[in-house]
Amino acid sequence: MLDFILQIVCAFLMAMSVVFIVIEVRSRFDKSFLIFGITNLLLAIFCAIDIWIQPGYINLYWTRIQHVIAAFFPAFITWYLMIMLRRTNLAIVRFMFFLGFCFSLLFFTNIMFRPSESKIFSTAVYNFTFAPYMLIAIILIIAFLIRNLSRSEVKERKVLFYHVVGGIALSIGGIIDMINLVIGQHYLLNFPTFTTPGLLLFGLIVTYVFTDRLTAIIKDRETTFGKLQAAYREMEEVQSLKELGQSTAIINHEIKNYAFIISGYAQLLLDRGDLSEKNNIMVSTIIETAMKMEEFSVEILNFSKARILSDKRPLAIFPLIEACVQMHFPLNQDSVVIEDPNLELSIHGDWNKLEHVFINIFKNAFEAGAKQISIKALRRDTVLLLVVEDDGKGCTEEQLGQLFKSFYTTKKGKGGTGLGMCIMRSIIESHGGYISAYSKNILNDGTHGLVLNIAFPVYNEEIQKASGKKDLVVLIKDGLENLAHIIHIFQNVLVTPYIIQRVDDIDTRKIPLEKFAVYASTGCVDRLKKKFGSAINTHTLIGGTENIVFVVNDKNNKTVHSFSENYILENLIFLKP
Repeated sequence: MLDFILQIVCAFLMAMSVVFIVIEVRSRFDKSFLIFGITNLLLAIFCAIDIWIQPGYINLYWTRIQHVIAAFFPAFITWYLMIMLRRTNLAIVRFMFFLGFCFSLLFFTNIMFRPSESKIFSTAVYNFTFAPYMLIAIILIIAFLIRNLSRSEVKERKVLFYHVVGGIALSIGGIIDMINLVIGQHYLLNFPTFTTPGLLLFGLIVTYVFTDRLTAIIKDRETTFGKLQAAYREMEEVQSLKELGQSTAIINHEIKNYAFIISGYAQLLLDRGDLSEKNNIMVSTIIETAMKMEEFSVEILNFSKARILSDKRPLAIFPLIEACVQMHFPLNQDSVVIEDPNLELSIHGDWNKLEHVFINIFKNAFEAGAKQISIKALRRDTVLLLVVEDDGKGCTEEQLGQLFKSFYTTKKGKGGTGLGMCIMRSIIESHGGYISAYSKNILNDGTHGLVLNIAFPVYNEEIQKASGKKDLVVLIKDGLENLAHIIHIFQNVLVTPYIIQRVDDIDTRKIPLEKFAVYASTGCVDRLKKKFGSAINTHTLIGGTENIVFVVNDKNNKTVHSFSENYILENLIFLKP
């Protein structure tokens, strides 16, 4: 039964080794996969010789082949571990391959082994060179792994731990067989070889690790490929919009001409004053419809040109908003309140396009019955976040998911084209920014209205965020229902959290929780408090739907908020490293 299990495991390792080698040669995931595949294949061949070629009688020729293979194990293992941990030292790897080559030459002579009628005995040269070298190499590899355990991140630590376990299993089997070979008899149990089970166990453990890594890389590549596809579609959309803009300008011009003729003749009929009341209503409808048709053609033209910026330059955002209100909403100036309007906040943008954005925002808010619109700004590193909040009628959860879609409108029959919000989004995205909407109605706290979070990148500033730098934020994935949406909100304001799988994975030496904002599910927050106390700054994320996640600030009277870019920055900006 044991022999059958060893055969199955050996065949499995050989097959998996070939898979890793082929995948790496064709796809170029990570060079460590290729080196590991070769290592694992050699390991499986070593075991196959014991299992299939010489299970009973030991042959000198095949013993030499096995030891030639074994001579290169330390070099290959060290090589792929260094690549994997990004600590490659080619001098050490080359030296170990040189030693392996020297030993392999010696094994094809009678210097290392002396045969007898029934057994093969090792010589003094073997006992004092190759045996100590293999033992020392295995110990040093295990020591290298253990030393790097404390320095590595969570993912690397898991890989190293499994290698340590596999290395111990390998070393135990090898040491027992070396002792038996040196003393010339089986000292522990009457078992042919302990190296083979040790090698196979090592191979299984490490194959699991590399399979797990390969799965993670494939998932990351699928995510990246999805982003590239989205970027490519966006590029195609921009190109098509340019073409649409050119053709729409011509069509728009013709529509205006026809609408002018229609409304002009209709107005002449109306001015004659000899029409019946019924005909007067019909002619007025013709004039009104012609005006709506002209307005719609203008909206289509704006939509086609939304992503094309003609005058992008440094501009102060608050003066732009104030000028927009004074020029287009003179009767509602007192209704638009800017918090701390003296802040000097600048972005690179097209004044006319951004003015169009704020005209639409204020127009929609006042049409929704808003009495007051408040605007505040949060600046952090290279992100400027504008929070525009009104007290209008707001919208439902279903409407919120459709808000930025083309031709979606809640004002059917009232002149709405369904392009206003879509044009706003296109203009903001053409500035490298992002807009998201949150309805206060769905909080069920008696409030109503809409909150728009508009994030703009800030360029050419002295404060630049270092590449790869992580923020004072921890996100624990375990138990979160809408993880992709949550991570997307962090990305909108360029906040990079430490993403942890479980509470037990937190290393307080690297992440002192008292200095961090911790976002987690209800269950994880409870476990955090039991493990680390209630002094930590926790924020409980609560499910919701595809586009809605709620958050409870555990230190702020358990108030429920919409999880938004504004919430993240407000709770991050006061944290001190």
